[in-house]
Amino acid sequence: MVGSFGDGSVAPVTGTPVASDGGLPCPPGLACNVPCSGGTSTTITGKVYDPAGRNPLYNVEVYVPATALQPLPKGVPTGADACSCPALFKSGALAATSTGVDGSFTLTNVPVGDVTLALQIGKWRRAIKVTTTACQANAQPDKSLKLPGTLVGAGPDDSMPDIAVSTGAADTLECLMTRIGVPGSEYVAGTATTGHVHIFSGGDPKGLGLLGGIFGGGGGSGSPEANPMPGAPSSPTALWMNQAQLMPYDITLLSCEGNETYNANPAALESYLNAGGRVFASHFHYAFFSGPVGTKQAYAAPADWGANLANWSDDTGLDNGPIGGIIDTTLNGTTTPFPKGVVLKQWLTGVGALGTDGVPAADLAIYQPRYNAVVVPADKPSQPWITSDSATVSGGGGKGSSSGGNGGSMTPQTMYFSFDTPVNAPSGANGPEYCGRAVFSDLHVAGNPTTKDTGNQISFLGGGGKPPPGGCDSAAELSPQEKALEFMLFDLSSCVISDAIAPPVARPSPPK
Repeated sequence: MVGSFGDGSVAPVTGTPVASDGGLPCPPGLACNVPCSGGTSTTITGKVYDPAGRNPLYNVEVYVPATALQPLPKGVPTGADACSCPALFKSGALAATSTGVDGSFTLTNVPVGDVTLALQIGKWRRAIKVTTTACQANAQPDKSLKLPGTLVGAGPDDSMPDIAVSTGAADTLECLMTRIGVPGSEYVAGTATTGHVHIFSGGDPKGLGLLGGIFGGGGGSGSPEANPMPGAPSSPTALWMNQAQLMPYDITLLSCEGNETYNANPAALESYLNAGGRVFASHFHYAFFSGPVGTKQAYAAPADWGANLANWSDDTGLDNGPIGGIIDTTLNGTTTPFPKGVVLKQWLTGVGALGTDGVPAADLAIYQPRYNAVVVPADKPSQPWITSDSATVSGGGGKGSSSGGNGGSMTPQTMYFSFDTPVNAPSGANGPEYCGRAVFSDLHVAGNPTTKDTGNQISFLGGGGKPPPGGCDSAAELSPQEKALEFMLFDLSSCVISDAIAPPVARPSPPK
């Protein structure tokens, strides 16, 4: 079962430690299950950060492997490993836990000696050597435990996911990676294998770049980034023409093209997600999920997506914000807590992302919000994460909008929501047998004015004219809305579990 380690355990949001060797033999050179007086234990404590060392990370599995770590599979796992979280932890564990909302952990009853400490969420993995002293805390220095941003010079057991990014005329989603600590050397064009961030060029090549996104160039569909990466192949022909093109990528990021996705292929994306892929789609890429709403393109949404996921609109109102985003902490259509929503609110509070830029103290400030989706209780597969605070909406009222017009209040809009796939998954012992996950974000990730990316701008609008990653403001701190996206990105990397439960404490299955 995806997201389950076989024991049905559920972790509270604070990250309760687990210590168990499961009867596994103690590796040579180590002393296991060392008794300590006074109820103490041999522990390792610390805090896990993103590759940049800026923000702590929640739900990272921390463990001492029972056998040598194995290479992680490339791309979406297939065959016997398809849709299997334990397939990513084949070494087993002598002790295991997961990080809490502040990134901290306490790993108890660890062996004494030179142990391997593994930090892992999905295919982000770092392995280090820690020399433990019996019956002591063995605290690791702050900022010493970070997930890898590059494998150049990394250890043999370190790993990163392969991430495909489709660029577009109206956002710079690709630049998020530079600000979480992934260097420009990891950016490659298309299917090149020397890096882990694979850039494809979305939009109609006959369009007008950023102007096409603003004024509807390219026949009203999306347009390419004004300064695309040299050699980046076309997304419609090289990334989503069929499922096979998507399968080498653990995560696919779809950056707004300025209008509805040019030549989207929802059927291929659905097959990729159903097989275990992960997708983050920004603004006009709603067309993958809804089908074309405002353009006359020929593709259509799968029958089990469309209105089954949300109420869709082609609202083209240009609300630049900021508006307040309310963090959703209950499951869609209920008063039952949404565990990850509760954690997201706690995490955003901890990283200083709430109550900035004049919005209410408990809200996330969102610049360049767009109003294309409203998730209601009837949309069973979907789970809202962030909803607009109607009291802070500064305007809008574009075509198809549910707004009351410029300066008016509006029906709360769903700014972030997710759904697990397949949406009609059969039920298993621990809930539906989900395999993949999609997130839709109805805002421009680079909308905050503190973000100075120039990759999709042209000269008379003030851009520097540099393609990614050179046009990315890599030195900038993450804006509040980008911090929410960082949380989503690492959550996308993790094992897929039902939204109704908190992530299970990591217990990698014993080696066979």
